[in-house]
Amino acid sequence: MYDGLTTSTFPTRRASPQEVAWEKLLLEIVEAVSVPASDYERIESHYNAISEILIEPDDPELADGHVFPQGSFLTRTVVRALGKGEIDVDAILLLQETALTPRALLETLHAELEARARTQGGVERRNRCVTVHYADASLPAHLDVTPAIASNGNNDDEGWGPLEVPDYKQADWHPTNPRDFADWFNDISETPILLEQGTVSFTEARKRADAEQLPSHEAINAFDPLRATVKLMKRHRDVFRERHGAEAPVPISVVITTLAAKAYKEVAELSQKQPLTALQAIREIITRMPNQFDEDGRTGSEWRLCNPRRRAENFAEKWNRDPAYAALFEKWHGELASAVGLGFAAFSEERAFEEEVLAAFGPEARKQTRSFLLEEAGLGHPLPGLDDTTAERLRKAGVVGATFRGLGDAEPRQAAQPKSLGRLG
Repeated sequence: MYDGLTTSTFPTRRASPQEVAWEKLLLEIVEAVSVPASDYERIESHYNAISEILIEPDDPELADGHVFPQGSFLTRTVVRALGKGEIDVDAILLLQETALTPRALLETLHAELEARARTQGGVERRNRCVTVHYADASLPAHLDVTPAIASNGNNDDEGWGPLEVPDYKQADWHPTNPRDFADWFNDISETPILLEQGTVSFTEARKRADAEQLPSHEAINAFDPLRATVKLMKRHRDVFRERHGAEAPVPISVVITTLAAKAYKEVAELSQKQPLTALQAIREIITRMPNQFDEDGRTGSEWRLCNPRRRAENFAEKWNRDPAYAALFEKWHGELASAVGLGFAAFSEERAFEEEVLAAFGPEARKQTRSFLLEEAGLGHPLPGLDDTTAERLRKAGVVGATFRGLGDAEPRQAAQPKSLGRLG
C-alpha cells in the first residue's frame, strides 16, 4: 500500500521563494493546458448542433429524448487536446423508454447520426456510445453520445438518479449514474482547503433545459485546488500515453477524477488542522490517490472503484481483466509525483528544466515555463527548477531574451498573474 502523508510531513513554516515560484508556474501551466475560449466556442456550437438532431430525431425510436452533458465537461475538468489526441465531449441521450435491445438501440442511434450529422470525420458506433467526429477538421474534438434509460424505480426524466446504458459487447445494460456522480464531485470541490492565507471554495449554479447546454467557458476554466490537480493529472496522463502508445491501458479520466476527489476530502480535513500551501495540497492529493480504491487488487481478490452514487458501477472493471492497467497506473503515478516536484530541482541549464517540463506536461507547459522564466528573471524574482548559479545569471542579465535563444521581449514585462487560488490571488 502507498502511505499517505500526515500533518507532520509539512511542518509549520513559510514557503521558500523557490516553492512559491514553482507553485505559481505550476498553476500557470494548469491555465495553459485548459481549453481556450476559441476552441470552447466551436465545441459548444457542435454540441448544440448534435443536440438539435437528437431532440428532433427522424427515427421515432429516439423520440422524446433529453440531452445533457456528462464526463469532464460536467465536472469541469477538461483539458485541451495533446498531439494527435482529441478533446472528448460526452453527452447522454436519455429516453423515457425503449423496446429496443441494447445493441439495437446503439445501432439505431448510429444510423440517425450517420444520416444527419455534418461531419468530415464520420460517425462511429462504439461499445457504449456513438462517436461523432466534428466537421471542423481544425478542431481536435469529438462528441460521444451515450443512449440511456432510467433504471427501474427511477422516475426522473432529466437524468438524475440511476440509469442503464447499452453495452454492445455484453448485449446487456450497464448501470451508471453520471449526473449524481458529477454532483458528488462538484460538492467535494466546494469543501474548503485551508491555505496559508485563506480558504478556497468553488460554487457554480446548475443549469437545466430540454437540451442542456455545456457549462460556460468561465466555469470550465475556474480554479480550485481539486480541479487544478485533476487537470494536471489528466495532462500528465495524456503525455504519458503518447510515450506508451495510443492503445496503452492508462487510467481513464473517471478513475483519475474519482481517486482525486476522494483524496481531496482527506486533504481538506488535514488542512483544517494545519494550513497548507496550494502546492502542498496538490502534492498531498496525488500522494493519497492510490489508497482510495474500494478494493485493492494487490491485497484482495479484485480491483473495485465504485461510482459513489451507483456502487454497482465499477470504474476499474477492466483492471480485473488485464493486469497491465494496474501496472501502468503505478508507473504513471510515480512519474506524476516526480513531475510536480520538478520545480525543486536544481538544473544547471534552463533548457534542461524546460525539457523536463515538456516531458511531463507537454508543449504548452514548456512554452509557459520559458515565458515564466523570462518574465520572472527580468523582474529579479526567484526562479524554480534552477540551481543558484543559473538563476542568478538569468536575473543579472536583466533583459534575458538573448539568453533564451532570442525569445524574450526588448523590455522586461510585468509577470503574468495566475488565476486566484487562495493565497496566490
